[in-house]
Amino acid sequence: MSLSIKNIIKSTILIIISLFISSIILGLLYYFDLISNNAIKYIKMFLSIMIFFINGVYIGRKTNTKGYLSGLKLSLVIIILFIILGIIFNNINLVKIIYYIIITTCITFGSMIGINKNNSK
Repeated sequence: MSLSIKNIIKSTILIIISLFISSIILGLLYYFDLISNNAIKYIKMFLSIMIFFINGVYIGRKTNTKGYLSGLKLSLVIIILFIILGIIFNNINLVKIIYYIIITTCITFGSMIGINKNNSK
């Protein structure tokens, strides 16, 4: 298996685990009435964008050239997973498509920053 595919699989697993853990923590905070329903929407959005950006930096650091291509590959895998889940749960709409564009932008921008950090060492 090529190194690029291994990195994409590893980053995808890291994203899924990170999103799962953050969802559990936010669910517990909401369950114990420590945060409101309105606040949880914004916290979820911010956390997911940060998770995608950080994993974009991670995959950018693991690649040697063209970090944006690695970021686009990773975002394509993530978006395909989300679209499949959206089709299964019948939850695809314009807001989700805009969210997928934001995901692609965050991962690609993060991978470009990651490749620059990798080259500066």
